[in-house]
Amino acid sequence: MSNHSSGNRNNRQGVSIPDFKRETDREYQYAKRPNRLELRQGGTRQEYQKRRREEEMEKRNVNRNRKSQSESQESYRRGRRQDSERVSTQKKNSSETNSGNKRHISKKKRNHKIFKNIMMVSMVCLAVIVGHLLGRVHAQVNQVLSQKKQSEIRLDEVVVDESQLDSDEKIINILLVGADKRESWSEAGRSDATMIATIDKKHKRLKLTSLMRDMYVDIPNHGKNKFNAAYSYGGISLLYQTIAYNFDLKIDGYVLVDFAAFTKVIKSLGGVKVELTEAEANYLIKAYKKGTETKVKPGMNNLNGKQALAYTRIRQDAEADFGRTARQRKVLQSLFTKMKTKSYSQLLELSKTVMQNITTDLSNEKIFSYMADVIKMGTTEIDQQRIPLNNTYSSERVSGMEVLIPDLAKNKEALWKFIFEYDGKEQ
Repeated sequence: MSNHSSGNRNNRQGVSIPDFKRETDREYQYAKRPNRLELRQGGTRQEYQKRRREEEMEKRNVNRNRKSQSESQESYRRGRRQDSERVSTQKKNSSETNSGNKRHISKKKRNHKIFKNIMMVSMVCLAVIVGHLLGRVHAQVNQVLSQKKQSEIRLDEVVVDESQLDSDEKIINILLVGADKRESWSEAGRSDATMIATIDKKHKRLKLTSLMRDMYVDIPNHGKNKFNAAYSYGGISLLYQTIAYNFDLKIDGYVLVDFAAFTKVIKSLGGVKVELTEAEANYLIKAYKKGTETKVKPGMNNLNGKQALAYTRIRQDAEADFGRTARQRKVLQSLFTKMKTKSYSQLLELSKTVMQNITTDLSNEKIFSYMADVIKMGTTEIDQQRIPLNNTYSSERVSGMEVLIPDLAKNKEALWKFIFEYDGKEQ
């Protein structure tokens, strides 16, 4: 026994002794390998290996997906953090911007408020200055206007049928009467020139209409006679009644000027420029023979008061009284144009001369208002008309008088169109 055992021990010398640890690992590896029973149940080895590979691939895919999901989640969280940081930064920047904008807006508001306050103060100061100047001007003008002769006769108190008269609140009609009053006459004097001055605020026009003194018309309570006889029979009241009766026109006020005042006004202006025809110049030289009336020439003249008066009274030419009224309107146009070139102080001095030589029923406030209306228009041109119109009358001799018998219907219509509708473009 012992010998056998000893021999076996000798036989084992030189043979490697298995590493039990490695053997154990091997056994473990073999243990993982499928036994025949498993192979029999799962098919062939190749099928088993294929299935194992697929399982391994599936595990790797699952791990990869998990890793991808983990990375995605991490990326998502990182994005969220970045978004949060960006939003926070934007909020911070926005807050800073808003703060800056608020400061800017606040500064703009302050500046606007300061500017507004400055403007308000400036406007108040300007209003005070303008008000003071206007008050001063008004006081000066009122002082000058107070020198006029205020008439006791008012046109708004004259008995006329106003329901039949044409009027417009934007159109002012003032009756201008140049009285040829002479001391040798026992009567009031005949109206040598009768005109209607129109301030047309609707069309922004100034208009002047001459009423021919030789028109043969009805004079209320006096029968038919020459138009200018109305003034000598009943003064301004009857003259207005005659105009209302024959032409259905409402008059808003009147200004009566005698020839003495006419010459003084022109003298104060330094004369008026008027162009004379050769016939007109020759007539003045022959008719007056001496005096300044003879010192005229054909062409443009600067007429003094006496020359201008003589010029407006010429009626011995071919146009007779028609030429006379045309010359009267021409002188008034030149007079008005020259007045517009004068300074405020010069106009005040001129107005003193005018006011001292006129009689009117207009109040100071009315005159001041009409003056303001004319200044606002800014025009020196005067549209002119004459009644009766050409081809609307006949010349006849009645009761030893040379008269014009007008077609009242046509002339009434023409007067209405000129005063209320004429806008400077069509007539």
